[in-house]
Amino acid sequence: MVSHIRKFTLIFFLINLLPYLSFSQNKQNKYYNPMRFSLSGLTKFVVGPNDHPIDKYLFDQGIGVLGELIYTLDQKAKYEISIEAGIMRTFSNPDNSSTGKPLIPLAINAYYYFFDETFSPFVGVGFGFENFNSSNKNVMPYVLKPFIGISNDNLKVFARYGMGNTIGGSFEIGIGYSFKERPCGCFPQSK
Repeated sequence: MVSHIRKFTLIFFLINLLPYLSFSQNKQNKYYNPMRFSLSGLTKFVVGPNDHPIDKYLFDQGIGVLGELIYTLDQKAKYEISIEAGIMRTFSNPDNSSTGKPLIPLAINAYYYFFDETFSPFVGVGFGFENFNSSNKNVMPYVLKPFIGISNDNLKVFARYGMGNTIGGSFEIGIGYSFKERPCGCFPQSK
């Protein structure tokens, strides 16, 4: 089993290596800027029975905001990676005795856009961590989140399903706004 330090080292290495490799492709066009920032509103629903055992989500639903730094990897604008972080306010149904506490998600995402148009569907996967109340402090609660969505020039709508190692599942629906359009893969090449 790989230790947490080695996992973080691998993730840190990939985060630093991928932009460097893609920069060598992207520097041919002086108008091409592969970085952009996005802000998303998100709602989260706990999936399955939520009996509030020790290592499960201690809430029923949540609503929050995510900030995402996105990097386009290729000149055809089909592949992107991103780092996201945010804060989410959690709520419980009146019959549950748990208190609503903020949830702080942190994730690394990879996107694939099916075509480079104004209106483009995409799929992706995210790997991240979510803090929550857990009595077992030796277990790091990680979450794998496959997702689908549709993007416009500056807007995106997405849905994702979170599968955690100890925390169970969740379903998320969100809408995001990017402060800059997704780079176009149709720009002219400089020689």
